[in-house]
Amino acid sequence: MSRLQPIILCVDDQWSRLIDRKQLLEGNGFAVFETTTGHEALKTFRTSTVDAVVLYYQLPGMNGDVVAAKMKRMKAHIPIVLLCAYGPLPDNKLESVDAFMTTSQEAKFLVSSLRRLLTARPKLFFYRWFENWAGRNQGIRP
Repeated sequence: MSRLQPIILCVDDQWSRLIDRKQLLEGNGFAVFETTTGHEALKTFRTSTVDAVVLYYQLPGMNGDVVAAKMKRMKAHIPIVLLCAYGPLPDNKLESVDAFMTTSQEAKFLVSSLRRLLTARPKLFFYRWFENWAGRNQGIRP
């Protein structure tokens, strides 16, 4: 990251939550793009420079886990935080995200999670795939 302000793409269909999150992130030194649908988010993600994504799970037309999977196929190194009003979500809904939070958690956790994800070295696709594959076989014993 060579820019002074990391750019976060925030996706939420509820305008008041989106604006609150945008103000929180901008107040903590992030630049923010906002979208209200999965399709808008994918277009912005594909055409803009984005350092991380904060994605609400319950979007009309395309849930956040589907949007995250499509984003990871485009740019696997970009961290994605999935937010949901309830939790936890099943593991298969979290396969393409780097962090999960409920909206009831304090806002400071979202900021610290983003900072941690942005400073961590991104894993190459092979290592993410291998860890996922290895984790699926943990319950199988010969």
